[in-house]
Amino acid sequence: MNDIKKIVEILRDLEKKKVLVLTHHNADVDAIASAIVLKRYLSERNEVVLASCESIAKQTKKIMELSKEKVEIDPDCSEYEFVIVLDTPSSEQLKTAKNLRIDMLIDHHEEGDLKAKYSIIDKNSKSTSVLVYKLLKSLNYGFSEIERKILLCGIVSDTAHLRFADREIFRIIYELLDGINYGEILNLLYVEEDVSDRIAVVKAAKRMEVYRFGELLVAISRLGSHEAIASRNILKLGVDIAVIITKKGNELRISSRGKEKILSFGINLAEIFKDVGKYIQGSGGGHNLAGSANGKVKPYEVVKKFIINKFSEKLGKWKKIKV
Repeated sequence: MNDIKKIVEILRDLEKKKVLVLTHHNADVDAIASAIVLKRYLSERNEVVLASCESIAKQTKKIMELSKEKVEIDPDCSEYEFVIVLDTPSSEQLKTAKNLRIDMLIDHHEEGDLKAKYSIIDKNSKSTSVLVYKLLKSLNYGFSEIERKILLCGIVSDTAHLRFADREIFRIIYELLDGINYGEILNLLYVEEDVSDRIAVVKAAKRMEVYRFGELLVAISRLGSHEAIASRNILKLGVDIAVIITKKGNELRISSRGKEKILSFGINLAEIFKDVGKYIQGSGGGHNLAGSANGKVKPYEVVKKFIINKFSEKLGKWKKIKV
Protein backbone atom coordinates (compact mmCIF):
# COMPACT_ATOMS: atom_id res chain seq x y z
CA MET A 1 0.00 0.00 0.00
CA ASN A 2 1.22 3.52 -0.81
CA ASP A 3 -1.19 5.48 1.36
CA ILE A 4 0.42 8.71 2.56
CA LYS A 5 -2.70 9.90 4.40
CA LYS A 6 -2.93 6.64 6.35
CA ILE A 7 0.74 6.76 7.32
CA VAL A 8 0.42 10.38 8.45
CA GLU A 9 -2.53 9.32 10.60
CA ILE A 10 -0.59 6.39 12.12
CA LEU A 11 2.47 8.52 12.90
CA ARG A 12 0.28 11.20 14.48
CA ASP A 13 -1.58 8.71 16.67
CA LEU A 14 1.39 6.53 17.66
CA GLU A 15 1.73 6.99 21.42
CA LYS A 16 3.26 5.20 24.42
CA LYS A 17 4.75 2.50 22.21
CA LYS A 18 8.18 0.94 22.08
CA VAL A 19 9.22 1.81 18.53
CA LEU A 20 12.20 0.70 16.43
CA VAL A 21 13.39 2.90 13.55
CA LEU A 22 15.61 0.63 11.47
CA THR A 23 17.66 1.06 8.32
CA HIS A 24 19.93 -0.97 6.06
CA HIS A 25 23.42 -2.36 6.60
CA ASN A 26 26.29 0.12 6.46
CA ALA A 27 23.67 2.87 6.62
CA ASP A 28 24.53 5.87 4.46
CA VAL A 29 23.90 9.57 5.07
CA ASP A 30 20.35 9.62 3.69
CA ALA A 31 19.34 6.55 5.69
CA ILE A 32 20.76 7.88 8.95
CA ALA A 33 19.50 11.43 8.41
CA SER A 34 15.91 10.38 7.72
CA ALA A 35 15.95 7.88 10.59
CA ILE A 36 17.30 10.40 13.12
CA VAL A 37 14.66 13.02 12.33
CA LEU A 38 11.78 10.54 12.31
CA LYS A 39 13.04 9.09 15.59
CA ARG A 40 13.10 12.56 17.16
CA TYR A 41 9.53 13.24 16.10
CA LEU A 42 8.27 9.94 17.47
CA SER A 43 10.26 10.30 20.71
CA GLU A 44 7.96 13.10 21.84
CA ARG A 45 5.32 10.46 22.71
CA ASN A 46 7.07 7.09 22.46
CA GLU A 47 10.15 5.16 23.53
CA VAL A 48 12.15 5.01 20.30
CA VAL A 49 15.38 3.25 19.36
CA LEU A 50 17.40 4.05 16.24
CA ALA A 51 19.10 1.03 14.65
CA SER A 52 21.03 -0.25 11.66
CA CYS A 53 22.30 -3.61 10.50
CA GLU A 54 26.00 -4.53 10.67
CA SER A 55 27.35 -0.96 10.77
CA ILE A 56 26.88 2.62 9.69
CA ALA A 57 28.98 4.34 7.03
CA LYS A 58 31.83 6.54 8.24
CA GLN A 59 30.34 9.38 6.15
CA THR A 60 27.66 9.64 8.87
CA LYS A 61 30.13 10.34 11.70
CA LYS A 62 29.71 14.13 11.79
CA ILE A 63 25.93 13.80 11.58
CA MET A 64 25.91 11.40 14.52
CA GLU A 65 28.08 13.80 16.52
CA LEU A 66 25.79 16.73 15.67
CA SER A 67 22.64 14.84 16.64
CA LYS A 68 24.15 13.16 19.73
CA GLU A 69 22.06 10.10 18.83
CA LYS A 70 23.13 6.50 19.33
CA VAL A 71 22.60 3.65 16.88
CA GLU A 72 21.92 0.08 17.98
CA ILE A 73 23.42 -2.53 15.66
CA ASP A 74 21.50 -5.69 14.67
CA PRO A 75 18.45 -5.19 16.91
CA ASP A 76 15.87 -7.79 17.91
CA CYS A 77 12.59 -6.65 16.34
CA SER A 78 10.54 -8.84 18.68
CA GLU A 79 11.38 -6.45 21.52
CA TYR A 80 9.40 -3.63 19.89
CA GLU A 81 5.69 -2.98 19.44
CA PHE A 82 6.11 -1.09 16.17
CA VAL A 83 8.94 -1.38 13.62
CA ILE A 84 9.57 1.25 10.95
CA VAL A 85 12.11 0.53 8.21
CA LEU A 86 13.60 3.38 6.20
CA ASP A 87 15.56 3.63 2.93
CA THR A 88 15.69 -0.14 2.45
CA PRO A 89 14.18 -2.15 -0.44
CA SER A 90 15.82 -5.53 0.17
CA SER A 91 15.62 -8.14 2.93
CA GLU A 92 19.28 -8.99 2.28
CA GLN A 93 20.16 -5.54 3.65
CA LEU A 94 18.47 -6.38 6.95
CA LYS A 95 19.45 -10.01 7.33
CA THR A 96 21.43 -9.48 10.55
CA ALA A 97 18.39 -8.02 12.31
CA LYS A 98 16.86 -10.62 14.62
CA ASN A 99 13.21 -11.69 14.21
CA LEU A 100 12.70 -9.19 11.40
CA ARG A 101 9.24 -7.69 11.29
CA ILE A 102 8.17 -4.56 9.42
CA ASP A 103 5.06 -2.59 10.31
CA MET A 104 5.85 0.45 8.17
CA LEU A 105 8.22 0.96 5.23
CA ILE A 106 9.36 4.36 3.88
CA ASP A 107 11.70 4.19 0.90
CA HIS A 108 12.68 5.88 -2.37
CA HIS A 109 14.37 2.97 -4.16
CA GLU A 110 12.93 0.70 -6.81
CA GLU A 111 10.51 -1.65 -5.05
CA GLY A 112 12.23 -4.77 -3.71
CA ASP A 113 11.14 -7.84 -1.77
CA LEU A 114 10.39 -6.05 1.52
CA LYS A 115 6.71 -5.82 2.38
CA ALA A 116 4.85 -3.96 5.10
CA LYS A 117 1.22 -3.36 6.00
CA TYR A 118 1.79 0.36 5.55
CA SER A 119 4.30 1.74 3.09
CA ILE A 120 5.44 4.69 1.04
CA ILE A 121 7.66 3.59 -1.83
CA ASP A 122 8.35 6.48 -4.17
CA LYS A 123 11.17 5.74 -6.60
CA ASN A 124 10.78 9.23 -8.07
CA SER A 125 11.71 10.86 -4.78
CA LYS A 126 15.33 12.00 -4.67
CA SER A 127 15.89 10.73 -1.12
CA THR A 128 14.19 9.19 1.89
CA SER A 129 15.02 12.39 3.77
CA VAL A 130 12.66 14.20 1.36
CA LEU A 131 9.87 11.73 2.16
CA VAL A 132 10.37 12.12 5.91
CA TYR A 133 10.45 15.90 5.57
CA LYS A 134 7.15 15.91 3.66
CA LEU A 135 5.50 13.55 6.15
CA LEU A 136 6.54 15.52 9.22
CA LYS A 137 5.75 18.85 7.57
CA SER A 138 2.20 17.61 6.95
CA LEU A 139 2.07 16.82 10.70
CA ASN A 140 3.04 20.44 11.43
CA TYR A 141 6.24 19.32 13.12
CA GLY A 142 8.52 22.17 14.18
CA PHE A 143 11.94 21.17 12.86
CA SER A 144 14.88 22.32 14.98
CA GLU A 145 17.92 23.87 13.31
CA ILE A 146 19.89 20.67 13.93
CA GLU A 147 17.15 18.57 12.35
CA ARG A 148 17.06 20.83 9.32
CA LYS A 149 20.83 20.50 8.94
CA ILE A 150 20.55 16.71 9.19
CA LEU A 151 17.80 16.53 6.56
CA LEU A 152 19.81 18.81 4.28
CA CYS A 153 22.74 16.41 4.59
CA GLY A 154 20.54 13.49 3.55
CA ILE A 155 19.11 15.35 0.56
CA VAL A 156 22.40 16.84 -0.65
CA SER A 157 24.18 13.52 -0.28
CA ASP A 158 21.62 11.49 -2.21
CA THR A 159 21.41 14.04 -5.04
CA ALA A 160 25.22 13.85 -5.53
CA HIS A 161 25.66 17.33 -4.04
CA LEU A 162 22.61 18.63 -5.97
CA ARG A 163 23.80 17.31 -9.32
CA PHE A 164 20.53 15.37 -9.66
CA ALA A 165 18.37 17.95 -7.90
CA ASP A 166 15.14 19.12 -9.51
CA ARG A 167 12.87 22.09 -8.89
CA GLU A 168 11.17 20.44 -5.91
CA ILE A 169 14.53 19.70 -4.26
CA PHE A 170 15.64 23.31 -4.56
CA ARG A 171 12.32 24.45 -3.07
CA ILE A 172 12.75 22.10 -0.10
CA ILE A 173 16.37 23.14 0.37
CA TYR A 174 15.26 26.80 0.39
CA GLU A 175 12.78 25.98 3.15
CA LEU A 176 15.30 24.05 5.22
CA LEU A 177 18.20 26.48 4.81
CA ASP A 178 16.49 29.31 6.71
CA GLY A 179 19.29 30.77 8.85
CA ILE A 180 21.75 28.02 7.89
CA ASN A 181 24.94 28.55 5.89
CA TYR A 182 25.09 26.00 3.06
CA GLY A 183 28.84 25.69 3.67
CA GLU A 184 28.01 24.03 7.02
CA ILE A 185 26.20 21.26 5.17
CA LEU A 186 29.13 20.68 2.84
CA ASN A 187 31.45 20.53 5.85
CA LEU A 188 29.23 17.95 7.56
CA LEU A 189 29.33 15.81 4.42
CA TYR A 190 33.06 16.11 3.82
CA VAL A 191 35.01 13.00 4.81
CA GLU A 192 38.60 12.58 3.75
CA GLU A 193 39.18 9.13 2.31
CA ASP A 194 41.56 7.23 4.56
CA VAL A 195 44.43 5.06 3.39
CA SER A 196 42.32 1.87 3.33
CA ASP A 197 39.81 3.57 1.01
CA ARG A 198 42.57 4.72 -1.33
CA ILE A 199 44.24 1.31 -1.35
CA ALA A 200 40.89 -0.30 -2.25
CA VAL A 201 40.43 2.09 -5.18
CA VAL A 202 43.96 1.38 -6.45
CA LYS A 203 43.38 -2.39 -6.19
CA ALA A 204 40.06 -2.11 -8.00
CA ALA A 205 41.68 -0.07 -10.77
CA LYS A 206 44.52 -2.57 -11.12
CA ARG A 207 42.14 -5.53 -11.33
CA MET A 208 39.45 -3.97 -13.49
CA GLU A 209 38.48 -5.27 -16.90
CA VAL A 210 36.89 -2.87 -19.37
CA TYR A 211 34.23 -3.79 -21.92
CA ARG A 212 33.06 -1.60 -24.78
CA PHE A 213 29.39 -1.61 -25.76
CA GLY A 214 29.33 0.77 -28.70
CA GLU A 215 29.90 4.21 -27.18
CA LEU A 216 29.70 3.03 -23.56
CA LEU A 217 32.56 1.66 -21.45
CA VAL A 218 31.80 -0.72 -18.57
CA ALA A 219 34.46 -1.54 -15.97
CA ILE A 220 34.13 -4.63 -13.75
CA SER A 221 36.48 -5.37 -10.87
CA ARG A 222 36.64 -7.27 -7.57
CA LEU A 223 37.62 -6.45 -4.00
CA GLY A 224 37.30 -7.78 -0.48
CA SER A 225 35.54 -4.65 0.80
CA HIS A 226 34.94 -0.93 0.10
CA GLU A 227 32.84 -1.76 -2.96
CA ALA A 228 30.75 1.44 -2.88
CA ILE A 229 33.73 3.77 -2.55
CA ALA A 230 35.61 1.91 -5.28
CA SER A 231 32.70 1.99 -7.74
CA ARG A 232 32.31 5.75 -7.28
CA ASN A 233 36.01 6.40 -7.83
CA ILE A 234 36.46 4.01 -10.76
CA LEU A 235 33.75 5.99 -12.54
CA LYS A 236 36.07 9.00 -12.45
CA LEU A 237 38.65 7.18 -14.59
CA GLY A 238 36.58 7.67 -17.73
CA VAL A 239 34.27 4.66 -17.87
CA ASP A 240 30.49 5.08 -18.04
CA ILE A 241 29.57 2.26 -15.66
CA ALA A 242 31.66 0.83 -12.81
CA VAL A 243 30.83 -2.51 -11.16
CA ILE A 244 32.64 -3.84 -8.09
CA ILE A 245 32.09 -7.40 -6.85
CA THR A 246 33.07 -8.31 -3.29
CA LYS A 247 33.03 -11.57 -1.36
CA LYS A 248 32.44 -11.46 2.40
CA GLY A 249 32.31 -14.92 3.89
CA ASN A 250 29.46 -16.73 2.16
CA GLU A 251 27.96 -13.51 0.84
CA LEU A 252 28.46 -11.73 -2.46
CA ARG A 253 27.95 -7.95 -2.58
CA ILE A 254 27.93 -5.98 -5.78
CA SER A 255 27.95 -2.21 -6.13
CA SER A 256 27.59 -0.24 -9.36
CA ARG A 257 27.59 3.41 -10.39
CA GLY A 258 26.80 5.00 -13.74
CA LYS A 259 27.03 8.36 -15.46
CA GLU A 260 23.85 10.16 -16.38
CA LYS A 261 24.45 9.57 -20.11
CA ILE A 262 23.61 5.85 -19.71
CA LEU A 263 19.94 6.74 -19.22
CA SER A 264 19.67 7.76 -22.88
CA PHE A 265 20.81 4.23 -23.79
CA GLY A 266 17.94 2.67 -21.83
CA ILE A 267 20.11 1.52 -18.93
CA ASN A 268 18.60 1.44 -15.44
CA LEU A 269 21.12 -0.03 -13.00
CA ALA A 270 18.41 -0.77 -10.41
CA GLU A 271 16.57 -3.00 -12.88
CA ILE A 272 19.74 -4.76 -14.03
CA PHE A 273 20.96 -5.49 -10.52
CA LYS A 274 17.54 -6.62 -9.39
CA ASP A 275 18.01 -9.46 -11.91
CA VAL A 276 21.60 -9.96 -10.73
CA GLY A 277 20.31 -10.28 -7.16
CA LYS A 278 17.91 -13.03 -8.18
CA TYR A 279 20.71 -14.79 -10.06
CA ILE A 280 22.90 -14.94 -6.95
CA GLN A 281 19.89 -16.11 -4.88
CA GLY A 282 19.52 -12.85 -3.03
CA SER A 283 18.09 -9.48 -3.90
CA GLY A 284 19.05 -6.31 -5.67
CA GLY A 285 17.86 -2.91 -6.80
CA GLY A 286 18.78 0.69 -6.02
CA HIS A 287 18.49 3.66 -8.38
CA ASN A 288 18.83 4.15 -12.11
CA LEU A 289 22.44 5.35 -11.70
CA ALA A 290 23.38 3.29 -8.62
CA GLY A 291 22.50 -0.41 -8.53
CA SER A 292 23.47 -3.06 -6.01
CA ALA A 293 22.91 -6.73 -5.29
CA ASN A 294 23.53 -9.06 -2.36
CA GLY A 295 23.34 -12.84 -2.38
CA LYS A 296 25.15 -16.14 -2.17
CA VAL A 297 28.71 -16.61 -3.37
CA LYS A 298 29.21 -17.75 -6.94
CA PRO A 299 32.49 -17.82 -8.89
CA TYR A 300 33.62 -14.34 -9.94
CA GLU A 301 33.87 -15.24 -13.64
CA VAL A 302 30.35 -16.69 -13.64
CA VAL A 303 28.81 -13.60 -12.05
CA LYS A 304 30.83 -11.28 -14.28
CA LYS A 305 29.59 -13.11 -17.37
CA PHE A 306 25.99 -12.79 -16.21
CA ILE A 307 26.40 -9.05 -15.65
CA ILE A 308 27.99 -8.57 -19.08
CA ASN A 309 25.11 -10.47 -20.67
CA LYS A 310 22.57 -8.26 -18.88
CA PHE A 311 24.23 -5.16 -20.33
CA SER A 312 24.42 -6.85 -23.74
CA GLU A 313 20.64 -7.37 -23.72
CA LYS A 314 20.27 -3.58 -23.72
CA LEU A 315 23.40 -2.48 -25.58
CA GLY A 316 24.12 -5.27 -28.03
CA LYS A 317 27.56 -6.59 -28.94
CA TRP A 318 30.60 -5.92 -26.81
CA LYS A 319 34.35 -6.36 -26.88
CA LYS A 320 36.96 -6.43 -24.17
CA ILE A 321 39.38 -3.49 -24.15
CA LYS A 322 43.02 -3.93 -23.22
CA VAL A 323 43.99 -1.65 -20.34
